[in-house]
Amino acid sequence: MCKYKLDDLLRDRRVVDEIQRHQWFEGEKKGQDVGFQPAADDWYKRFASEWLKYNDLKIHI
Repeated sequence: MCKYKLDDLLRDRRVVDEIQRHQWFEGEKKGQDVGFQPAADDWYKRFASEWLKYNDLKIHI
């Protein structure tokens, strides 16, 4: 579980870029646009904690 709220993470452009990348991949898999908010929710649940650790990011909120 991520220690930050999704809304707080979305203030960081690097996170938004990563979610947009995730949105594209998921859309390609499904053959249709999945939308930003569903992609953000999915990315947050599946990848946020590990992505933050891997990138050693400190989010300032």
